[in-house]
Amino acid sequence: MRPSGELSRGPDGLYPVFWRELDTLIAAVILLLAGWLAALSLGLQLDVVEMVRRAREFLGFTAPLFFVATLFLVWTAGALLLEVSGLAPATRRWGRIAGALYYVENAAPFVGLLECFISIVTALLAYSSAGATAQAQSAMIASIAVALGASAAGCFVALCANSLRTLVAGRVTDADRDAR
Repeated sequence: MRPSGELSRGPDGLYPVFWRELDTLIAAVILLLAGWLAALSLGLQLDVVEMVRRAREFLGFTAPLFFVATLFLVWTAGALLLEVSGLAPATRRWGRIAGALYYVENAAPFVGLLECFISIVTALLAYSSAGATAQAQSAMIASIAVALGASAAGCFVALCANSLRTLVAGRVTDADRDAR
């Protein structure tokens, strides 16, 4: 049983906010596990170590940025799921979350594009310095694969952020707009 608000602080109280965030974290983990199980049921072999290696390989230096953005998107989806289902013990102010989603939506493609440019320049420099050898062609193709992977990841994260921001936009109140 959740504690009563006798030691509460703020408009919603300290304890209801704590439980809301804990519930949001649990909902986000459930969403991740549901996605994992759906992928396994489709026959995809998902190994965490291999996924991390591939993310570093195909996303370059942007892999940690896209990982953090994806965690934020999953957390937002969990929070939205709790709010829509009525299971949240305290209401959430969606104005700042909508602002963060807007930022992720606009920044993710540019981060992917930056990695794309860096990878293509690296590929061209490696190719020009090594000549037309098989190793140079292999390095160039690998760098172009990173460029395409980062661009695709940027677009995917931006599309997810746009979808969540659209869903959250209806929950932003006038008080949220004034607080920003």
